Amino acid sequence: MKRIQTKKTSLFLTILISFLVIILLFFTFNMVAFAFFKSKYQDELIRFNRLSLQNTAERYNTHFARIKSVLYKVYNDTDVTGFNRQLLSKQDKDVNYLQGKKIIETLRAEVYNPQLFLDNIIVYYGSNSFTLDKEGSSDAEDQFNLLYTSGIYPLSFWSSQLSQRSNFNLLPTSGFQTTWNVPDKKELLPISFKLPDSSYMVTAFLDITKSQQAFFDDNDHARQFMILDKDQTVIYQSSEDKATAQLPTFSSGIDYKLKDGIYYFKETDSEGMTYITAVPNAAMAAQLNRLMITLLVIFIMSIAIALAVSFFYSKRINQPVKQLISSILNGQTAGMSSSISEFAFIHQKILDLASEKDTIQTELSSKQSILKSYNYINKLKSINTDINEWKGFIAAEESFTIVLFMLRFRSGSFDDTILKKDRAAYYFREHISLIFSEKIPGCHTFQMEKNQILTVINGRYEREIIEEVLQELKVVFDRDSNYSLFTVAVSSWFEHSSQFNHAYRQVLEIVRQAKLVEETQIMFGSRPLPATFTLSPAQDQELNARLQAGDDTGSITLVERFLDDMADKEASVTQFTLFAESLEAKVWKFMDIYKIEQGDSWPLKPLMQQLKECCTLEEYKQVFRDMFHLAVSLITEKKGESDPIITFVMDLLHTKYGEELSLDYLADKLNMSSAYLSVYIKEKTGTNFSDHLNDIRIRKAQELLSSTDTSINDVGQQIGYRNITSFNRMFKKWTGMTPSEYRRTSMVAQG
Repeated sequence: MKRIQTKKTSLFLTILISFLVIILLFFTFNMVAFAFFKSKYQDELIRFNRLSLQNTAERYNTHFARIKSVLYKVYNDTDVTGFNRQLLSKQDKDVNYLQGKKIIETLRAEVYNPQLFLDNIIVYYGSNSFTLDKEGSSDAEDQFNLLYTSGIYPLSFWSSQLSQRSNFNLLPTSGFQTTWNVPDKKELLPISFKLPDSSYMVTAFLDITKSQQAFFDDNDHARQFMILDKDQTVIYQSSEDKATAQLPTFSSGIDYKLKDGIYYFKETDSEGMTYITAVPNAAMAAQLNRLMITLLVIFIMSIAIALAVSFFYSKRINQPVKQLISSILNGQTAGMSSSISEFAFIHQKILDLASEKDTIQTELSSKQSILKSYNYINKLKSINTDINEWKGFIAAEESFTIVLFMLRFRSGSFDDTILKKDRAAYYFREHISLIFSEKIPGCHTFQMEKNQILTVINGRYEREIIEEVLQELKVVFDRDSNYSLFTVAVSSWFEHSSQFNHAYRQVLEIVRQAKLVEETQIMFGSRPLPATFTLSPAQDQELNARLQAGDDTGSITLVERFLDDMADKEASVTQFTLFAESLEAKVWKFMDIYKIEQGDSWPLKPLMQQLKECCTLEEYKQVFRDMFHLAVSLITEKKGESDPIITFVMDLLHTKYGEELSLDYLADKLNMSSAYLSVYIKEKTGTNFSDHLNDIRIRKAQELLSSTDTSINDVGQQIGYRNITSFNRMFKKWTGMTPSEYRRTSMVAQG
């Protein structure tokens, strides 16, 4: 026993010392590498900054050359020169200003080139103090004192530029206010071109911020960047930091220098432009320190982990040997002459124990009949059956076709029966699984959602075989059409199980195109859909007027006529659902406008729920009849109690929002002053007149953008915005996104 214990102790020390030797070698290597890396890292930082500045200088040099080429082309454009000759030789009334439209189109083509980073190009005709830019034409005083304003570039400055002899001028950057009455400014670098003794000039405004982001990579924002012209005048500086105010003198052939704790890097291009970056030495040192600290922490953690693991595994190898042998032999050590024999002996015992374990598990598995009671096994199936089948499908890696069964439960159909919807869906799934398994072996049927059943057909089967099975199921489903309706979609044939997601999306898209019919639909592909249905602004205003006037019959007639049109054009179930949701939102909006309490409007909620469960055209009509009749009665009752002035204002806004409406117009109708009416509306409703009008218009715009393919310009015109710019600005203010962004988002959400 003592001899064996001595060997075990020797084994522990031997393993531990071996680990420590390896750790020592690792420590020595890392310390040498650490010292070498630290000495080289700063040189690499300097080289990186030099190369980065060289690349930046090359990009700016090329970009300035491109802009000069654009200016030269615009300056010598036949329309530009011809228009100048008209201004010089003709009276103002005889000038053909339509020629300016061609110039504006030329300017737009260049400005909207995303590779030029231009904010605008302005052609300034000094003879008539007249300018053209991407937005149109204007007087020079308005252009440079109102539209493109800068403290250092007033109109007098641009006028003086016409007398300069130089051709191209790169002027220092300045903050330009590029939009009327908006305080935000853009940092722009003007580049002008004119020929000597010419009466007009062309000026490009480079968006220096965008160009810097494209040409000057500075992820940590530690470096400062400057551009100097041939006369060493600063034309751009990335910040007003004092550290870059006094530049050092660079010796000949030296392109970087350390001064006052700042590294300055210099590069001069072929045109004599100078580019300088200033990197605080502290920033470079901070980068180095961060890296060094990170490496040091990782190194210390590695050493600590290595020591802990060394001790742990040394102990783990030694201690269990003693314990297991003592346990297995009950303290007897005969026949154990070496450690190798001991490990062999332990290994054999472990094998014996593993064999005994397998035997016991087999016996336990054969005695599980007590678990096979109906209730318990049913619960296990509901949890695990689909998962196991799914694993089998994925593991097979075969070609497949999927069939999606989409259920639509009829409203109230399960109220008087013991059977519940989830149980009915389970029975449907079992029947589908049974029929498909009999006709096409190897199928898998899953419950994807409460109203979705999915059958996966392994291999490639002809469409006629699948259709035959589905027709057999259709006979069964149609017998229960009073309870639920089925839409069945069959996917294309797919080669590999990894394409399941694509196949599933395909059948989902197909079932969304189902018609509103009272029978099972079997669809093998997409069908052409009519345009999405939504009330036009004229119809919407008519419906608003009828609801506010208490005309439930007229409201119902209008909606039923629209529903009949949808049915005649074979609109999809999804399109009917979207239309119903828009009318539901309109009714709730009226409840909110007339401040009808929730307790009074609660009878509408069951009707709204029925609306979501409608499966036929007649069901939709009946629910809308009940809903509008109730809504109109609530509105009529509330209008008798409401303020007549506010009622008049809200009625007019909802029925004429597509027209030119103003507070003055309403005040004139009511024989009141506009100021008093504005205060009155705000006091009574909590919202001012313009917000009421914009809310109604933008809500209708959202409906048109998400439900039709009408152009954005036409949508703005239909709801009352005569200027597309005003519409875009107001829509973004109200919704947080532009009309085009909203349309894309709604399309993704619907499809």
